[in-house]
Amino acid sequence: MRRFVWPLLALSVPLILAAVVWQSGRVAALTEEAHRLEAVQAVWADANRRLLGSIDVLESRTRAAELAGQLGLKKAGPARRIFIETPSAGNPPAAEAAPEASQGGQGG
Repeated sequence: MRRFVWPLLALSVPLILAAVVWQSGRVAALTEEAHRLEAVQAVWADANRRLLGSIDVLESRTRAAELAGQLGLKKAGPARRIFIETPSAGNPPAAEAAPEASQGGQGG
């Protein structure tokens, strides 16, 4: 039995060392990939921060008023406003128009 143990141990040591080297290479490659992804993430975060700042500027009321002035837009006065009334749930438009149409159709 001892005859098989020593050769087996002698063969397993180089295999274990090869496995350690292979695993170290994988760890190094994954570390490099993680650093690359962190750099890409930093670029995206910076671009996102700039875009959010631009959105805040464009959404401000003063900026909207400034753009409207540049485009020659003016606030609509009461005479130029249109109000749309929606029918209530109990009175659909067809029910209100039906009696008028039946009276008009009889002709008197």
